[in-house]
Amino acid sequence: MSANTSNISGLIRLVRDFAPGLPASDQEATLAPLPDAGLTSMNTVKLMLALEAAYDLAIPDADLTPENFRTVTAIEAMVARLKAA
Repeated sequence: MSANTSNISGLIRLVRDFAPGLPASDQEATLAPLPDAGLTSMNTVKLMLALEAAYDLAIPDADLTPENFRTVTAIEAMVARLKAA
C-alpha cells in the first residue's frame, strides 16, 4: 500500500465521522458529494476542527468554502496545499 493510499484512507475514516453516508468503497467515497453523504454545516465546522487537530494545521478563513469541503478529494487537496505552505 502506498503512502498516498494510506493517507487517503485515513482521511476517509475521519470524514466518515461527519458524513456517515459515504459509499463503502474508498474509491467511490473520494468523489462522493459530502452534503449528499450527510455532511451538514454544523458537521463541517466539526470536521474542520478535526482536520486541524489530525493534520496539525490551521485552516484560514479564506479556505472555509463549500468547494473545499465538497468531496474527500477536495479536502485532501486543501490539506496538502496547507501542509506545503
